[in-house]
Amino acid sequence: MNMADDDTADHDQVVLRVSQLDASELDNELLQILKNQFTSAFQYFKPGVLATIEPELNAALRLLVWRFSVYASSATLGQQILNIKYKDKVNKKPQMSLTQKSLYGLIFVGGKWFQERSTDLSSFTRHKQIFTLICGLVDYAEKLLKVVTVVNFLLFLQDGRYQHVTERVLGIKARFAKRQSIRQVSFEYMTRELLWHGFAEFLFFILPLINFQKIKNFISRRFAKSSSSGGDDTMRSAANYEECVVCGEWPTLPHHIGCQHVFCYYCIQSNYLADASYTCPLCGKGIDNDIQSVKCQLSL
Repeated sequence: MNMADDDTADHDQVVLRVSQLDASELDNELLQILKNQFTSAFQYFKPGVLATIEPELNAALRLLVWRFSVYASSATLGQQILNIKYKDKVNKKPQMSLTQKSLYGLIFVGGKWFQERSTDLSSFTRHKQIFTLICGLVDYAEKLLKVVTVVNFLLFLQDGRYQHVTERVLGIKARFAKRQSIRQVSFEYMTRELLWHGFAEFLFFILPLINFQKIKNFISRRFAKSSSSGGDDTMRSAANYEECVVCGEWPTLPHHIGCQHVFCYYCIQSNYLADASYTCPLCGKGIDNDIQSVKCQLSL
């Protein structure tokens, strides 16, 4: 087998089902992005200015997408991103024929337009009965198409050949556009992610078990300078009641622990609950009594 045969065999390799599904999702997303970009240009116009011609605008956008994707390169936009293109299996050619491209565009553009505009076409004809009959046939055809689509998708999941009914009818298959190279799989990134994930899980488990408030109070007791003033209540001046030792704000429900310094009730209570050996940060006085019984009886 020569090199040309090898290339043909590679190009004729069946595309993975997941790649074909991803290509379809990309086509829908790209079309939606294009539509959003177009409608954003009219965001400052009167509301509903595009509502009456929305099916025609959608058809124009689909025509634009078809012209520069399937018609130009025998591949949709999503397929071009994933290195996939359509191949003519009927005539065994590496790309779609002009007839197949035209029929694909007619279904992709005209079929969608007729589906969106069919409910409004009754106002443009005088023969109501004929139009009602046509609408009935169209509705029956849509229901039949839904059933055929489901059956075709089940067959696609089995053999991976034709994802859409259009591909089966036109005789086109998705194939790789270029020769596929051998993937060099590296697990360095996966290993690094697993390591950091395990380390994060360990931190999430161990951090709630550490009493940081107690550690902070221990360090403060170790390095805080002892106050030269005593712990007698008679030494407490009016200036001592203007600032909480912990938060530095005006004391709320002022309390003391036997020294000349004053605390907010919440500040001293939360520190005492976190660390039973909590002491005054300024003078190192410990809590000897129940802090509920040493509320300052002051009229601040």
